[in-house]
Amino acid sequence: SGFLPEWASPGHRGCMVGNNSASVVADAYLKGIRGYDAEKALDAMIRSSNINKKGSDYYVAQGFIPSNIKRESVSCTLEYAYDDWAISRMAGAMGRDDVAREYAQRALNYANVFDGSTCFFRGRGTDGNWSEPFEEFATGRDYTEATPWHYRFFVPHDVNGLAGLFGSREAFVRELDRLFTLESDEMQLDVSDVTGLMGQYAHGNEPSHHMAYLYNYVGQPWRTQELTRSLLHGMYAPTPAGIIGNEDCGQMSAWYIFSSLGFYPVCPGSNQFALTAPQFPKAVVRLANGRTLTVTANNPRRNTYIASVTLDGVPVTENFITYEQLMQGGELHFTLRQRPDFTRGTEAAAEPYSLTRGQVVSIPYTTQNVSLFTEPVAVALATTTAGAEIRYTLDGSEPDETSALYAGPVVVDRSLTLKARGFKPGAAPSRTLTLQAEKAVFRKGLSGAGAAMRPGVAYACYEGVFSHVDEIRRGKLVASGTMPEPSIADAPQEDHFGYIFNGWIRIPERGVWEFMTKSDDGSVLVIGDRKVVDNDGSHASVMATGRVALEAGLHPYTLMYFEDYEGQDLSWGWRAPGAALFEQIPAERLYVEFPDCPADFK
Repeated sequence: SGFLPEWASPGHRGCMVGNNSASVVADAYLKGIRGYDAEKALDAMIRSSNINKKGSDYYVAQGFIPSNIKRESVSCTLEYAYDDWAISRMAGAMGRDDVAREYAQRALNYANVFDGSTCFFRGRGTDGNWSEPFEEFATGRDYTEATPWHYRFFVPHDVNGLAGLFGSREAFVRELDRLFTLESDEMQLDVSDVTGLMGQYAHGNEPSHHMAYLYNYVGQPWRTQELTRSLLHGMYAPTPAGIIGNEDCGQMSAWYIFSSLGFYPVCPGSNQFALTAPQFPKAVVRLANGRTLTVTANNPRRNTYIASVTLDGVPVTENFITYEQLMQGGELHFTLRQRPDFTRGTEAAAEPYSLTRGQVVSIPYTTQNVSLFTEPVAVALATTTAGAEIRYTLDGSEPDETSALYAGPVVVDRSLTLKARGFKPGAAPSRTLTLQAEKAVFRKGLSGAGAAMRPGVAYACYEGVFSHVDEIRRGKLVASGTMPEPSIADAPQEDHFGYIFNGWIRIPERGVWEFMTKSDDGSVLVIGDRKVVDNDGSHASVMATGRVALEAGLHPYTLMYFEDYEGQDLSWGWRAPGAALFEQIPAERLYVEFPDCPADFK
């Protein structure tokens, strides 16, 4: 394929997000596992980070994957940022300092999809505007088998930098607490992988697995100790159905074994293991170097919290232990207690590794949408970092401390590029917010149906194995004709088929119209020559939306859909200018050219 696999499951080589071979190889190299051509491996990791099917070209160019172009854009952006950090670590250890510096900067790209108004990672379009609607309790197109909560804390290589995005450690801890306690009647879980819930934490799927350990990074290690013990007891049982979620490549069991021993690799590539209280009085680990590591603890059944840790009698005062320490072997002893120790592990020196140290200004944000505006928009900017100032430009240049100082909403009345950056004495500057403001230019439509049109939609149905809509025409054409409105109800088989619907849609009034498709496994809506909705390869029944400025009248459209396997779903709708909700597009608004509509839609 020209790039490294994302994970180890045969037959599913292209379905997961990220460039996670980078994590595996870098972690092995940094642990001293060699005996292969490391330069060739690093070059393959670099190539795979730049060339793949998951949107890396957009990621490299823009610092994030646009949600209107690729599904799972948030999850993939966050995974890429971590994998870039792993590449940086390996390159640095090999003396490739130029690569190390470049990828350390790329590893900060996670901030580009952080919305300070909600303090969630969110999908954003090519123009920089946030995807709508945002539903924090629902699985959807921008996340992989997850709600926004399940990727809210996925920055394992830079927890300190992540906490800074929230504005303060106190705010970060407050929201981390809510992760494990918040329940909602608004939960919409359309994928089977989200199981083992504790509040909004989902132990049954892997993106959440490191999150109970994050308290070690913010001076509250006792919370890690009580949460991991609760998860060990509540999410596992010695029965045939005793694992609360999908045992993907052994990860559910790996979490159990590591946490039972009292240490866990939150961030592979750091050579650190975050500590927690072991759940067994004694465990013996035979190490690959021939040595033996014995883990002991006093009465774990009764005691949940760490009082002290020693390795062969030498105190371990940090909230982590290193790979080098563990591989020495000996006795790793935990002295446990019944109640939390609110003093141990609270100082900065006890915290595990983070890419950034000190304060970093949180990226500026806005709640205004400047996509296809018709009247001037007053764009309000803010940052979660108290005391920071915002500098901005309107010509696409990079803001610095001499750029215009933000003092109030910036009026945007034309198409332009707005960039903003936060600055504060004693803190590192923020990442740059980039917004492409586009003033609406309305597309003209035909005023009447004419004698050559009649109600309905033309369709062509193809059989074949498709992963994207542009592959549909390569399949076998099995049926064509007209129907009242787009439908897959009469599909010739359960899986592996595609439809191309074509016709004209009557827009009743001038305005900026929003369209949506919901599909499993992929759909794209084109109106005129503009791709309005890109829900291609949606990997589940999820919704995507898009906007277009249209005059009243008839406009040509093409709706493409394919079904791969496991589930069928296709629906579409529109939201009129000023309307609150999407509605199904009425069949009486659809027309097809007749009798000269070609079956192959050239």
